[in-house]
Amino acid sequence: MYFFTYETDLAENVGFAHFGPIHLIWLAVIMLGIALLTGYFREQSETKQRSLSKVLAWTMCGILTIEHVILLMTGHQTIYQIPLHLCTLMPVVCVIFAYTQWDWAGQTIYSLGIVGAALALLFPDWNMYPQWNYMNLTGFSIHTGLILFGVWQLVGGYVRPRMKAMWKPVLFLIVVVPPVYLIDRWLGTNYFFLMEGAPGSPLQVMQEQLGSAYIPAYAGLALVVITLEYLPWIGKSKRPART
Repeated sequence: MYFFTYETDLAENVGFAHFGPIHLIWLAVIMLGIALLTGYFREQSETKQRSLSKVLAWTMCGILTIEHVILLMTGHQTIYQIPLHLCTLMPVVCVIFAYTQWDWAGQTIYSLGIVGAALALLFPDWNMYPQWNYMNLTGFSIHTGLILFGVWQLVGGYVRPRMKAMWKPVLFLIVVVPPVYLIDRWLGTNYFFLMEGAPGSPLQVMQEQLGSAYIPAYAGLALVVITLEYLPWIGKSKRPART
């Protein structure tokens, strides 16, 4: 009934609550699925692992493409649906990494893609949608795919996080965020959640508490999180990533 319905046309109270029963079931199924698929991936040859990574990367891009085709067909493709969020840019980075093994892409997927997708799954901003809706299904599938892709690269040895490479995801943000911020200011959008935090998320609390200091605090928080992600790898194996 609601599969192609956009949020502006939804009835009230058809979505799900953060950490309510439906959300918790999604999270449990996602964790189990990632564990099982990672176990399968670990047992495959290097050639098969690379093929699986390419298939997953292209599948995420395909899902996003289908979403935008539906938005166009239903008349809901607007400036608010441009793929400029971190998690809609990451599938392209995954495709790049799957074919090139470029370290900057791998480090970015590890430090930004996995944690960004995990936070999106914990605090989904699409929870106004009912379960059998393309936006809900896309939201859960894309973010699950990003975590799965990142975990696969880690267990396969294709990405080896190291502190001296931390500048690569930081540089990615330095290059990408300023133009996205300008677009947000120009169009009145909220990509990367630079204008306001996602409803019900820690970013929303931070914005409400800090006001005009939200963006500097957001930048500082991102740097702290990235640093924390790299700290456990200090002193680990110095073997290079598989190429």
